[in-house]
Amino acid sequence: MSYRLDPAIPMSEALRRVAFGEIELAQGALACPPERHSGVHNARKCLKRLRSLLLLARPGMAEPVFADLTEKVARIARGLAAARDAQALIDAVTKLERETKPGLGLGPIQSMRAWLEKRRHAAEQNLERSAAAEALRGLLEIRGAFAGLAVYPDNFTPLATGLRRCYRTTRTSFRNALSSERDEDLHYWRKGVQHHWRQMQLLAPCWPSELTARAEAARAISQLLGDDHDISLLCQLVSTPTMTFGSPEETAAFLKLGRKRHRRLRREAAVQGARLLAERSRPFAERIEAYWTAAASRAGKPALVEPVRQDNVVAFGDLRTTRAS
Repeated sequence: MSYRLDPAIPMSEALRRVAFGEIELAQGALACPPERHSGVHNARKCLKRLRSLLLLARPGMAEPVFADLTEKVARIARGLAAARDAQALIDAVTKLERETKPGLGLGPIQSMRAWLEKRRHAAEQNLERSAAAEALRGLLEIRGAFAGLAVYPDNFTPLATGLRRCYRTTRTSFRNALSSERDEDLHYWRKGVQHHWRQMQLLAPCWPSELTARAEAARAISQLLGDDHDISLLCQLVSTPTMTFGSPEETAAFLKLGRKRHRRLRREAAVQGARLLAERSRPFAERIEAYWTAAASRAGKPALVEPVRQDNVVAFGDLRTTRAS
C-alpha cells in the first residue's frame, strides 16, 4: 500500500489503511532471514512513518490512545535500533573515506571500522536470537491496536491542527539549532524535518506536485543533518578516553576534519531550511487544508472552506506558497 491518505474516503478509514500498509511492509521486511539487515532498515522506516502519521492525527485522538500507540511503535523501534545504528556508522565511515582525500585526517578510520564491524556482528547475533522475533510479535500486536484508530471529527480538521503544531515545532527547532549549533538541537531539528517530509508524503494527493516537492526538499535537509549527526557520533567515538583508534596527532586531524564537515553541512542545511520553513505555521496549515478540502470535494466529499488569501503567496519551486509574515 502507498503511504498516502486518500481524500475520497473518511479520514479515519484513510488513516487505518495507511497504518495497516506500513505494518504489513514492516512484517514482510523482517520475515526473511537472508535479508535481515536491509529488512531492519526498511522496518524502522515503516515505524518512523507510523510515528509521523500519529503526530499528524493526534489532535483528533484521545490522548491515552495516542500515547499507547506511540509507545508500542517506539518499543518495537528500540528493539531494532542496535543492529541498524551499528551499520549506519559503518556507512558513515565509508562515506567519509570516499569523500575525503587520502591522508587528510583519516588515520583512525581503519581501526574504527574494525571496531564497528565487531559491534555490528554482535548486534546481528542478537537480532537473530531474539530481536527480530520480538519485533514481529510487536507488529502483530499493534495491528490490532491500530484497528481502532479513528479521529474526531472524521475529516481533515484535526489533521490541520496536527500539521500546524508539527510544522510550528519544526520551525522553532530550526531557529534553536541555528542559534546554538549544539548537536542535540540539530538532531531535534532533524527529527522535525523528517516528520514534515513524511507528512507531506501523506498529504500529497491533495496537490501532488507541490507537496511532493516539499517532501523531497525536507528529505534533502534530513540527509544533510543525518550526515552531520553521524560525523558527531564518529568524533565522539574517536575522542572517547577508553578508545584508541590512532595516535594523538591522527585523532586531532580527524577531529579537525569533522569540524570542517560540520561547517559545510550545517551551512547548506541552514540555507535549505530557511527556504522550506519560510512560511508561518497557521497560514501554512490553512493552505494545505484548503487544498485537501478541494481534493475531497472533487472526490465526492463536499465541504466548505474559506479560500486562501491570494495576497499572501510566494513561490516555492515552480508553485506558489503562502508568504511568511
